[in-house]
Amino acid sequence: MARFKDQERRRDEIVAAALHALRESEAGALRIRDVAARAGVSTGTVHYYFDDVQGLLNEVHARARKRFYDDRLTLLTQYPDARDKLVTAIRGGLPASPDDDLVAALYQLDGQLRFRESNSELFTALYDTQVAIYVGILEVGVAQGHFELADAPFDLAQNLVALEDAYGEHIVVGVRSLDYARVVELICGYARLATRCPDIVPDREVPHV
Repeated sequence: MARFKDQERRRDEIVAAALHALRESEAGALRIRDVAARAGVSTGTVHYYFDDVQGLLNEVHARARKRFYDDRLTLLTQYPDARDKLVTAIRGGLPASPDDDLVAALYQLDGQLRFRESNSELFTALYDTQVAIYVGILEVGVAQGHFELADAPFDLAQNLVALEDAYGEHIVVGVRSLDYARVVELICGYARLATRCPDIVPDREVPHV
């Protein structure tokens, strides 16, 4: 067990080094030896965990999927009320500050590598899963009688994800008028209009789980 934990810790350190490197250089210029130097390990150690740079990028996407889909969905399933689900989804879909290396790396990759087939498929998969989360919430809200949708659930869900993506980038680049709290407020404002539900507010008290 101890050896497994050590391997997980070392793997995390290598990924963290890759995320830092992506913040400071072009994604296409990412090299194994640079990641190794940042992590304080040999290139052989990096290759033990990842075959190549694409393997590292795949891991970045895997962690993004876990955070923005798997973990978010697990949390949302604990709330029966669609209003709680929607506010929680909005809160959980954004970087909390400019220091969020995972989200910053995703924007770097999206801007520079999205047209490479392997990365395009990863971005598409991440986007589709996030849209699916919102579609599910909106449909539950209608069934519960809380929401009266202004448009088709899929269209509204795509808009919500687009707002997450656009505002999230403003957070990580440090736009002072668009910090996390302000962005949650803005997206909740759109969600209120989209659902015709006045209860979608940023300070909604969601039950503890």
